[in-house]
Amino acid sequence: MEFVYTPKNLTPRIVSVRGSFNDWGQWYMRKTANGTWILRTCLKPGNYQYKFFIDGKWVKDMSKVDPTADGYADDGYGGKNAVKVVSGLSTLAIDFRPERPPYLSIADNRTVVRFQVGRGLIENATLVTSIGTFKMERQVWWSSGEVWRGEVPAVEPFEYYFTIQANGSSYEVFNSSNEPFFKFDGKDRFPQLQWVSTGVGYQIFPDRFYNGNRSNDALALDHDELILNQVSPGKPILSNWSDPITPLHCCHQYFGGDIAGITQKLDYLQSLGVTLIYLNPIFLSGSAHGYDTYDYYRLDPKFGTDEELRTFLNEAHKSGIRVIFDFVPDHTGIGHWAFIDVWKRGNQSPYWDWYFVKKWPFKLGDGSAYTGWWGIGSLPKLNTENPKVKEYLMNAALKWLDFGFDGFRVDVPNDLVNADEFFRELRAKVKAKHPDAYMVGEIWTLSPDWVDGSKFDSLMNYALGKDILLPYARGSLSGKATMNLLGKYYAAYGENVAAMGFNLVDSHDTSRVLTDLGGGKLGDKPDQEAIQRQKLLSALLYTLPGMPVTFQGDECAFLGDKSHYDEQRYPFQWEKCNGDMLRHYRSLAELRKSVPALTSSKILFYRTQGSVLSFFRGHNNEVLVIANNGGRSELELPEGTWKEIWPEKGKEFKESVEIPAVSLVVLERG
Repeated sequence: MEFVYTPKNLTPRIVSVRGSFNDWGQWYMRKTANGTWILRTCLKPGNYQYKFFIDGKWVKDMSKVDPTADGYADDGYGGKNAVKVVSGLSTLAIDFRPERPPYLSIADNRTVVRFQVGRGLIENATLVTSIGTFKMERQVWWSSGEVWRGEVPAVEPFEYYFTIQANGSSYEVFNSSNEPFFKFDGKDRFPQLQWVSTGVGYQIFPDRFYNGNRSNDALALDHDELILNQVSPGKPILSNWSDPITPLHCCHQYFGGDIAGITQKLDYLQSLGVTLIYLNPIFLSGSAHGYDTYDYYRLDPKFGTDEELRTFLNEAHKSGIRVIFDFVPDHTGIGHWAFIDVWKRGNQSPYWDWYFVKKWPFKLGDGSAYTGWWGIGSLPKLNTENPKVKEYLMNAALKWLDFGFDGFRVDVPNDLVNADEFFRELRAKVKAKHPDAYMVGEIWTLSPDWVDGSKFDSLMNYALGKDILLPYARGSLSGKATMNLLGKYYAAYGENVAAMGFNLVDSHDTSRVLTDLGGGKLGDKPDQEAIQRQKLLSALLYTLPGMPVTFQGDECAFLGDKSHYDEQRYPFQWEKCNGDMLRHYRSLAELRKSVPALTSSKILFYRTQGSVLSFFRGHNNEVLVIANNGGRSELELPEGTWKEIWPEKGKEFKESVEIPAVSLVVLERG
């Protein structure tokens, strides 16, 4: 959109445009060599009224000074406003909301400024600031849009605006408030946790990882939920490590894995480059999975003692490994002491308002008598709007952070009755005392509102791993379709958020990745193609921004179908680990450790071609990652010399490179 003012008998000193598009604030116009004043900017589709403001005075009748207007309207004061009509899908409209992380964030100690625009409408863009001018790049794109990115190599206050080139013309994009320039105050309100961004994560399901202390195995049986349940009673079982799966496998078949076992395997985890362990629930509960908490302040004795837990955390920290726990604030188990008191005393219990009871007396496990998570009677839902419940839960989270944990993952946060309020308050309390704590929410979809600086640092990024990378690695998405999805993903999140991403494909809640790639079920022997597709998928996960997270045993090419009693949770069969896959994961960890660009916050798309997709990593675009989910293919390279650094080292390429079938290659600029 262009505004033009040509003086007739005046020589103005300052001319600005004030209109409905900027709340009648001032956007200053630029004087050209021939004395005409011009402002080029971008507006979203719509009808806008405006006037010129010349040397501090309004133009009374715009019809006399602006023949370029699309029309004129009564201004209500005896004069006329000019009217501009912006219409059509091809209109150049800039989407920029600097109060939101996707548009402005601090990442890798740089100020990253981004805007969105329609696909292919802009030729160049520049970020003009009071501390320097910075060229912007077309960073990511999808079928209908793209993101332009500018990077200021400092975190300090500055004013700024954009200039863009489109259709051979130059436009300026100013603020839409009373101030002509956008302003950044230099404050980082959503700090990136650098230790996460450069890390490698590993998820452990404690009962099924390793049995390091057999003396506590039988302690699981005396407080299992089946013993308490009066509607669907049963008997839990304690099995040997390699016993067959039973119908109780998901929840009430115990194998004896514990905290001591994890401590004994820290050397193994170090060999995988692990810097973060995520533990499924370890607090007193009535199941093998632990999501039916009985006491948030007590370690479940089947996993060990407080002393063993403290030893584990100390040894992990000495090994450079941080640990986060699983936190379940939405519901408890039927064996929780507060719920037992309600069951016994009804509305005479001081904990009556901790739950949502529909009728009393009731039987334990009767989901029709009280509200349970998703209607499940063994998981009574907590009333987190009750101040005492909030205090109890938040103090529990703080207790374990004080104990030595480095953060937590939250189970089903969106199911809380007051989710937004609860997690805003929880974040404030946690970050005030433990600013480096990592807060992860179990949200399965693309959900930027959860990571806007007020609640979580990251989500469990199934939206990346399971929804995009998995179908690509399976071969069911082309390179172009995958890049479109990745473009929308990276456009939705702040660069600081992407860098802190808890990036996973599978977990205790899904089938194993190798099973999803066609490798078969537990007990089958996967074919080489499925193995190769898992290698491709894991290599993508390790070369994208954020922290790759592996579910225990994936590095050994284990199989597991969720639909068969959650067989993905079967105990880790250490003697059956696939050495080739294990070496692959170790090499990926070494690659991330040795190439800083791969742990930077920045990604920049390069191109797609058939089954191939490619992107740059590093703040100088110094590393090029090329993935191929189909047959052998050749890709044209950017200008210059490129050296292969993974999976092989040393080969140099110019102009083009051949990518083997179902593989990923990492090149470094020569």
